[in-house]
Amino acid sequence: MFLASLIKRCPNLSAAYYIYNDWQTGRRWAKGRVGTTSGSRHAKLNLDESLAYIEKVTADYFRYAGRPKFTGAVAEIGPGDNFGVALRILGQGATVVHAVDKFKSFRDPQRQALIYQALAARHELNHIFNGVPSEATLRGLVYHSGSPAEIFFRTAGLNFDAILSRAVLEHLSDPLIALDDMMKTLRPGGIMVHRIDFRDHGMFSGCHPLTFLTFSKKCWRLMTQHSGRPNRILFPEWQEWFIHSGLKGSIKITRLVGVKEEVEPAIWANLPQILREQSLQTVRQMRPKLARTFQSLSDKDLAVAGCVLVVEVPT
Repeated sequence: MFLASLIKRCPNLSAAYYIYNDWQTGRRWAKGRVGTTSGSRHAKLNLDESLAYIEKVTADYFRYAGRPKFTGAVAEIGPGDNFGVALRILGQGATVVHAVDKFKSFRDPQRQALIYQALAARHELNHIFNGVPSEATLRGLVYHSGSPAEIFFRTAGLNFDAILSRAVLEHLSDPLIALDDMMKTLRPGGIMVHRIDFRDHGMFSGCHPLTFLTFSKKCWRLMTQHSGRPNRILFPEWQEWFIHSGLKGSIKITRLVGVKEEVEPAIWANLPQILREQSLQTVRQMRPKLARTFQSLSDKDLAVAGCVLVVEVPT
């Protein structure tokens, strides 16, 4: 415990551990071992907390999309250890949900069954199951574990009416190219909704929130290339992709560096001034230590810690 605590307090020691761990992950992946504890969110939640999380994520997707439901074929990227969101989307009118995940999060089938049973009772969804509600009996779900999104959308030969993700694209090795591939699979009138988190996902907890931007590009690659840790593609690049896509939609800020709580999705100018100033001050504290890659970015660009990207294909 003391050693782990020491490593956590020292960014360079943490980086050394992540390099070793990433190498281990690469070896496991090469052997086809795709199981992981990462993404096992519901293992840490009680039933009420799990239900509340699923309801929030589902409601957010509908709200961001400006639609009461998704119809046809839907892809959910990175569902983790539970398909409750897929169940809710199927219950609202989708015909099939393809759950796409590079890894397979460990889960307790009995614990998960309680979640499905509670959701089915709450929303009258028993008809979507072949028998007692459980992951194994959920109809309309196609699970693609061991399928990185960067490869899946390019090679699966499928078309979708909606593609959804929450805190997933920041883990892809080349998410902007993946977005291009996703866009090509959308049918006329199709929509993508991606909630993207630019933070370090706890890699350097207890340190300044921009500590992860102080490492060189080469060092960061050694920490992340196999494990799916954050890719450090920040707001300006996502914004540029959206502009160049020429598609209808929006890209709005949902998190700020140095601000604990989420913010209601908005463009920079419409965010509360006190939060903007707090975030900019946090950025300025770390700017002299940032890696060369990030020195050219403005304080405002560095202050954005999350966004929601929505794009629609014309009918």
